[in-house]
Amino acid sequence: MAILFEQKLAGGNDHWLEDDESLSLNCSERQRSRLAVMLPSGRAVAIVLPRGDVMNPGDVLVSTCGQRLRIQAQSESLLRISASSDFDLMRVTYHLANRHVRAMLTPSAIYIEPDAVLQQMVRFLGATVTPVTQPFLPEAGAYSPGHRHHHGEVVALDDEMGQVGEALSIAAHRVNVGDSN
Repeated sequence: MAILFEQKLAGGNDHWLEDDESLSLNCSERQRSRLAVMLPSGRAVAIVLPRGDVMNPGDVLVSTCGQRLRIQAQSESLLRISASSDFDLMRVTYHLANRHVRAMLTPSAIYIEPDAVLQQMVRFLGATVTPVTQPFLPEAGAYSPGHRHHHGEVVALDDEMGQVGEALSIAAHRVNVGDSN
């Protein structure tokens, strides 16, 4: 029988006990609010968090029976992008952002998930691309709950922007295929 974790404790590490188990998840898994996994101990776990809630490294989840589970960032294959100058790195960042690429930013490099097309693009821009393996902790979006204090406003804004985005997408498609309707 799976252990059900459906609560995330505020303060994370403040609730961590040495006997509690840890679970390493990659970035995509940490973004999910519904997840079924096996713990390193072999126990089955179901994670059911409120819609839109994400798991960050250091978060502590609590099961319905009071057990705690600490979330850790799993190492994964990434591309490390560096450049010969700050301006060149900023230029690459601009082009990646223009494509809505999830990225982890550091003062000297950008880290992205492997993508052959993006790899070719940043090399064309003069950057150096190096495959690495490490945890991926991309920047949260400007409209993510961590950047705004009222989650309800974020959901409303996402709904509003999603409708605008859909309308723009439909209009662009009409222009591209020459549809006059």
